[in-house]
Amino acid sequence: MELISRDELLALKQRNNLTAVTHLTLRLLFHVIFVMASMYLVNSGSVIWGLLVLAPHCAAMAFLGWAGIGHELFHNSVFTSRRGNTFFFRLFSVLTWNNYAYFQISHPYHHRHTLEKDDAEGEKHPSISLLGILWLLTFDAPGFFRRLRILSVNALGTVPGGRAGASMFPEGSRQKAELVAGARTVLLVQGLLFLTFAMLGLYWLILAVNMAPFCVTFFNRMLAISQHYDLRSQGPRDFLNSCRTVKLGPVFEFFYASMNYHVEHHMYPGVPYYNLGKLSLLMKSRAPYPNLTYGYYSTLRELSTRGLFGKWGLN
Repeated sequence: MELISRDELLALKQRNNLTAVTHLTLRLLFHVIFVMASMYLVNSGSVIWGLLVLAPHCAAMAFLGWAGIGHELFHNSVFTSRRGNTFFFRLFSVLTWNNYAYFQISHPYHHRHTLEKDDAEGEKHPSISLLGILWLLTFDAPGFFRRLRILSVNALGTVPGGRAGASMFPEGSRQKAELVAGARTVLLVQGLLFLTFAMLGLYWLILAVNMAPFCVTFFNRMLAISQHYDLRSQGPRDFLNSCRTVKLGPVFEFFYASMNYHVEHHMYPGVPYYNLGKLSLLMKSRAPYPNLTYGYYSTLRELSTRGLFGKWGLN
């Protein structure tokens, strides 16, 4: 089902380097300001205040990954240059401890077979316990060690994930070789950053850079889960039923790179994130949205009613 005309789509697919550079610059300034401010407070003896000031940086760090701007860079829709998109996609993947080679294979499958069998990204997330919520609001230690384990076994040439992993990265294939190389790159870069900060005595940067992608991840994780949580597909390209669009405020929408317009993104993945709001206005005027929520808290309540938080659900 096509909801917009060819001419409308061509106009919306226009990429804008000035917008892309401006947005990335604002992100960089945000992170630098909060990291520097937190370091100043810690060096002044105010560790608690330093941690509190660092928290927004950590929360935003998660949005550099695949549930955020990294995802849009993968789709080659941010800059006009494919090389620019690929460079920042891989850079942000490495900084957030993500193996870019895995996403390069798994994500196209997710778009072609949304919520179908073997769609790893479409699997229903298990209920989150109260302890799990606390991990996501502080330091997600289980998530960190799980990621470290997966990267380590990938770096050693093993592909976990059962049949789905074996089918995406068959033995002796180029895909598996790239997966192994990607895992080694992530571990090497993170290891070098850790050693450099330690040798220079910049221990606060170990927290602000190496550990930040696993700190205060609740906001990002909830939005990532909301994309398809407890939804069903009634056929190929049935994105109105298999995806959820969330109307967010400007701050969340900026850091999330407009991935909250998830129905729109799946329908027209070539549209840059900074044009998805315009696309959404056109689409919503022409078709009903079965899965549409307004606001972050309302989305949490929707996920809660569907069982995400178990007995700790929001009333």
